[in-house]
Amino acid sequence: MNTGDLLAELLIAHGVEYVFGAIGGQGYPLNDALHRRRSVARHIAVRDERSSAYAADGYARVSGKVGVCDAAFGVGVLKLPSGLAEAYNSSIPVLGILSNAPRDWMVWNERGSTAQGVEQVSPFTPITKGTFRVASQATVSDTVRYSFNLATAGRPGPVVFDIPADVFKEDWDANAADIAGNPRAGRFPAWRAHPDPADVASVARVLGSAERPVVVAGGGVAIAQAWDALRAFAERLQMPVATTISGKGVFPDDHPLAIGVMGGQYGSEAANQVVAAADVVFLVGMKSSQQVTSAWTQPSRTQRIVHLDVDPAEVGKVFQVEAGMVADARAGLEALTAACADLDTERSAWLSQVAAYKAQWHAVISAELNDTGTPIRPQHLMAQIQARLSREDIVVSDASFSVGWVGSYLRALRGGQRFLFPRGLATMGFGIPAAIGARFAQPEGKVVVVVGDGSVTYAIGELAVLAKYGLDIIVVVLNNSCLGYSKISEMLNYSADYEEVDFPDTDFALIAKGFGCEGVSVSEPSELAPALETAFAAKCPVLLDVQVDPWQTPELDLRKRLAALKSE
Repeated sequence: MNTGDLLAELLIAHGVEYVFGAIGGQGYPLNDALHRRRSVARHIAVRDERSSAYAADGYARVSGKVGVCDAAFGVGVLKLPSGLAEAYNSSIPVLGILSNAPRDWMVWNERGSTAQGVEQVSPFTPITKGTFRVASQATVSDTVRYSFNLATAGRPGPVVFDIPADVFKEDWDANAADIAGNPRAGRFPAWRAHPDPADVASVARVLGSAERPVVVAGGGVAIAQAWDALRAFAERLQMPVATTISGKGVFPDDHPLAIGVMGGQYGSEAANQVVAAADVVFLVGMKSSQQVTSAWTQPSRTQRIVHLDVDPAEVGKVFQVEAGMVADARAGLEALTAACADLDTERSAWLSQVAAYKAQWHAVISAELNDTGTPIRPQHLMAQIQARLSREDIVVSDASFSVGWVGSYLRALRGGQRFLFPRGLATMGFGIPAAIGARFAQPEGKVVVVVGDGSVTYAIGELAVLAKYGLDIIVVVLNNSCLGYSKISEMLNYSADYEEVDFPDTDFALIAKGFGCEGVSVSEPSELAPALETAFAAKCPVLLDVQVDPWQTPELDLRKRLAALKSE
């Protein structure tokens, strides 16, 4: 046995069941060790190293465990940063295992004198919580344990460590092994930070004095698995709840207090109106990002703001807060609910106003969902998907317009239903590999991926992975033969229709069949229902290639500008 066996035992001791990566290179010792332990922990082979990071991210979001990926020396390793940057900005714990050249080769590593050689650790410094070089086999156990602890401590995030090939191949004496792990550190939150009682009292006082309060729940609520605590809190205080895109799913969209996704780009007009009309805005587990806050203009500087976050750097980072709490979202909400037990929460006038905003927006949305025009409207496609989703199903969105179609037009059926979005870096190519990780994390229910024809080509090779492992994932391609965001933006901003953003007609259903999946082409609205029925009933991967209208957009600003243009 060698260091690969030691590493495999340490991963298993921390509860790891899957490692995602492309087989090969200096990482063979780990691949081999996992192969011999595949009844306990498996190496899942993807087609591109970029996908391994996205798959580990998707697995982590759904399972509540650290996602693990590996990559081989040089070119393989340098494909991981986009995926780990997504995990870093989205606060998802992912462990990246980098294999490197032998230590004696390092002197020749400059500018590729070693085949495929490059300084491969430093690019990860700004996009991870920690980077480590394993100097010897004696340091492997401590490095692995600390990496898991760091990844799940406080605000979660990715960690990488680098193992030279000669260390990987070094003989290992299992009888003298240090393979103790901390399974608690393999899950997140590993430890729940509880709030200072004085801060709880301060926030409770502000909320108690509010006439028109609103909650904005972010991805931190999902990370903390605080959906039950959020619902109990909102119902106790009779506060409407908006979410960010990353927070979608933490509150059921059919709840009377739900107002949808907030944001100037992809969101609900009702949520934006309610937040604008509120006198107190309670931010929970959100980082006040540019798109959610309409370039940091909402909430306004004149509104009273309170903020709960596990990261003290986030509280008051952008918006001046009247009161703040540093705590895990679940622990903080539970403490607040108890502190507000005796508050008078009669807010019928405010909730009537909220209901009016919702009714106006739902009238707009309903008309679009029921529009059976040709070319197929993405909104109507979402309605057809919604009709078949169950409470246990997972929805994964790729970047760009897919985020808006899923975020604004699909409803979470319960608090805790998983919606996965690439909001940390908004990276194209996230959808299919993240769905692979999600499927391994949760075998029950369905996993539905919504992806544009631009994004799907970034990871189209992963369709072979779906077929190889028999993953019953439904891939819905919004095929408008162009980069929709670019096409509309260029038309509105530059009065041009640039051919560079147009694609030749592509038969993605045929491509899917070539990879071993089922493929179905849909061009008429009447074909949607039977195609989706087939896909949801299938026990194998299915790709639906849906021809959609290129001039439809879920982005609020573009929608308004297109409507104004049509009225001229």
